[in-house]
Amino acid sequence: MKIAILSACVGLALPAAAAFAQPQEAPQPRNTPGLPSQLAAIDDVLTGGLLNDPTTLAWDGYGSDMTREMVTDESYPGGGAALRIVQGTAGPVYDSGINIPILAPIEEGERVTIGFFARAIDTDAPAGTAMVGVRFQQNREPYPGFGDRTVTIGPDWNFYEVSAVADRDIRRDAIVALQFGLQRQTLEIGQAIVVSGVSTIVN
Repeated sequence: MKIAILSACVGLALPAAAAFAQPQEAPQPRNTPGLPSQLAAIDDVLTGGLLNDPTTLAWDGYGSDMTREMVTDESYPGGGAALRIVQGTAGPVYDSGINIPILAPIEEGERVTIGFFARAIDTDAPAGTAMVGVRFQQNREPYPGFGDRTVTIGPDWNFYEVSAVADRDIRRDAIVALQFGLQRQTLEIGQAIVVSGVSTIVN
């Protein structure tokens, strides 16, 4: 399903600061070579270089105890659609997840940032929060990666960011993995944007 690219690319009005955003760095305007024309237009309004297709939620998923379904609601931020994730049991974080494809190589020393809309629906946590592991990696064995973080997701829609500097080249099959195995939980993941060269998308 394609979703509209809304305020996420042109300056978000958020109820709170985005989670895990790194300290501000001098912006480095850039564009990602070779993007399809419809994505190049989005790239033009971002300070960083666009690395994914933010108009789709058609991501690969895995995990024997995870289910997912598309839900739509005009009130949802970032395009009116989300994936509802149901994780049935607790275990290692990597037991289940979704993979967001990266459309260009990642170079060692390059900063990469993901921002995504999310909210918790029902979880085992006393505060009702969900837990999402975020990892930039290559999607083939032995699955090398970097930037591992665990993001705590609240019950209200918010835009969460994770930023890291690559400690390796990933020339092919790069993804951002969002992982859900840490606890029994139901949550929704909305529009996601991945960029290079800047530590925050919100700006």
